[in-house]
Amino acid sequence: MLPAQGPNEPKQSLKGWPLLLVSFVVLMVAFCAGRFSLAIFYPVFIKKFGWTHAQVVGGGSVVLLLIGILGPLVGWLADKFSPKAVLLVGMLVCAASLALLSTTQTLTEWYAFCVLLGAGIASVSLVPTSMLIAPWFTKQRGLAVGVINAGVGAGGAIVPNLTRSWIQQHGYAGAYQLLACTLAIPILLTLLLVRGGFNHRSSGQSAHGLAAHTLARASEVARGPLFWIFGMSVFFAAHTQTGIQENLTLYLTGQGVSPANAAFALSVLLGMSAFGKLLGGAVADRFSTRVSLLMSNLWLILGIVGLFTVDPHSSVIYAIAALFGMGFGGIFNAPSLIAFEYFGTEKVGTILGLFMMFFGLGTSSGSLLAGQIYDQTHRYTAAFTVDLVSCVLAFILLLVVRRSSAASPLPLGVIKKIA
Repeated sequence: MLPAQGPNEPKQSLKGWPLLLVSFVVLMVAFCAGRFSLAIFYPVFIKKFGWTHAQVVGGGSVVLLLIGILGPLVGWLADKFSPKAVLLVGMLVCAASLALLSTTQTLTEWYAFCVLLGAGIASVSLVPTSMLIAPWFTKQRGLAVGVINAGVGAGGAIVPNLTRSWIQQHGYAGAYQLLACTLAIPILLTLLLVRGGFNHRSSGQSAHGLAAHTLARASEVARGPLFWIFGMSVFFAAHTQTGIQENLTLYLTGQGVSPANAAFALSVLLGMSAFGKLLGGAVADRFSTRVSLLMSNLWLILGIVGLFTVDPHSSVIYAIAALFGMGFGGIFNAPSLIAFEYFGTEKVGTILGLFMMFFGLGTSSGSLLAGQIYDQTHRYTAAFTVDLVSCVLAFILLLVVRRSSAASPLPLGVIKKIA
């Protein structure tokens, strides 16, 4: 259960709702345009350039890796300057990288542009968006995190089908250019609704002092066993997430399912993840983050078992995708919920970024390893078995976590400076 409202923490304010909307749209458009369009381009590039599954999925793995390893830096920058500044720069980088991806002709270009895209997506990820809204939602912070992360589910339901349609109409180059143009929506919304400039430090606090305090607190947290238990659980669950999600369309099309139906299955998975995020956030508020994540891991396990037992051509495969999507969404909440419940919201950017690093390392290894196993065996059975074992390990780690005491609330003065 999230910490109760403290004496210095403001009551739930209507001022937080515009920030909730901004975070939702940023994740739905900016994050999803780059993150969930990539898998739809994989079959196109395999057919056009003759790349292997591992080579083409490698670009997506680079993106996922950077989302993770850049998490601490993104959180530190959001602490030092403001979430607004980080988000705006990140969206501009995302738009530029999507435009460059439209010119892809070689593997070198594919990987180079994916590096730039990964840096951009890391800057519009759960770290700055969660930091933007967390101080304003003290009673239902888990649900608020679930709401903004539902933007990823909503975007995930829209982007794959929209991307496939644009590829059919305009080719892969035109599709990437149109995706780049969509970034104008969250950029304008952020400029209009997020008040304040690009630096939220108080006049008496130097950049060096703030940076030293933030890094010292993160270093102290990283020495505790709770950090590593949660971190490894996030890693294993995230590995499972993308091991399935990034390879689902390739698996289904390889089984003779049409590209349209395979894309629809991916959209169902990502769409249901929105419900999983909301449910996971509500359960975290009512019980605890630990219980929420145990539930989400269980959905993932049942979804993978379904993939092993259901005929890919059957309509039941969409129900299996939905079941997996619920778990997918709940795990997506993990870095933010863990950081806020167990470590508070004050100067938490670097800590949140560290959990995002575990998440990113897991997501990148999941997609890449599945592609490599397929290239060796020409079957996804072994790859999905590894994902199942990984999820079971995440579940076991969560079983040994003890509830900790509530974290300290964020002072009102800090909140006014970052909104």
